[in-house]
Amino acid sequence: MVRATIMIDCGRYSGLGRVRRTLTLLDAFKEQGVIARIFLSEEDGAAMVASHGYTYEIGAPTDIGDDILIVDTCTLSSDRITELCALARVSCVIDDLGERPVTCDYVINPNLYASGVDYSAYKARQIFHGPAHSLLAPEFFEKSATEEDREGIVVSFGGTDNGALAAAVAAQLASKTREPIFVPVPDYLEPADTLLELAARVASVKPLRNPDMPELLGKARVYVGAAGATVLEALASGCAVCVAATQKDQFRNIEFLPSIGVPALAAFHPDAMAAMAEQMLEAEKPVMPFNVHASKDIAVAALDAYYQAA
Repeated sequence: MVRATIMIDCGRYSGLGRVRRTLTLLDAFKEQGVIARIFLSEEDGAAMVASHGYTYEIGAPTDIGDDILIVDTCTLSSDRITELCALARVSCVIDDLGERPVTCDYVINPNLYASGVDYSAYKARQIFHGPAHSLLAPEFFEKSATEEDREGIVVSFGGTDNGALAAAVAAQLASKTREPIFVPVPDYLEPADTLLELAARVASVKPLRNPDMPELLGKARVYVGAAGATVLEALASGCAVCVAATQKDQFRNIEFLPSIGVPALAAFHPDAMAAMAEQMLEAEKPVMPFNVHASKDIAVAALDAYYQAA
């Protein structure tokens, strides 16, 4: 039996985007008969792993010699990642920025801007990059509603925000539109008092604890929030999108998104974001060349390499 070992940074410092995309890749391996072990950097985000039916451990693996290794981390050094990859039979590294050259079998950059990232210093069998290789769960496509059935604005600054940032934008938005405003908050964070107070005063503002994101985005008209992995999910779901960078690893997205008609700010400005979201209610949405089978394609390639290395 082939085993995959997955290492994921997650939680209130790394967000949940890494978890969602890596679990999507893992699901594709599972469909090919691969069994899995998941190692998380911390407990936060574990509920999402459990909801997919997987168990997990906290920390790093020690026995990966006959495994397919998948690494999605923003904290490990390039040397450490290369060391881990050398131990596995086949290795896959999810890399957003091209700033930590590694030696591995496969590099995966699922971001929209990925084709512009320089990987010349990396040593890899193949590089999967760009929207055709975005690690998006099929549900983000399947739960996408028709335009006339959509309602509401999703305001989310990811798994690192307890709703405080979102509340600042939602307060501005509530005065500009009658659309319901949905604010998801992960289960490991207590909702900010400012969000709860706003929701108590303004009926259109609706905090949601750990909602089904494909369903939420699939029914919404606009996503406004952080320029991380949720941008891909929102576009795949058929939402209009406007974003701001809240972490330094989002700047590449901020630079690229205006080229496809997505408003993007280099810093968080709640009044400007609310104004953009209001405008996006009537804006034309970009059509992206996503591949719903991208995760399966990567899993099949890795398995072929696994058996060739036997």
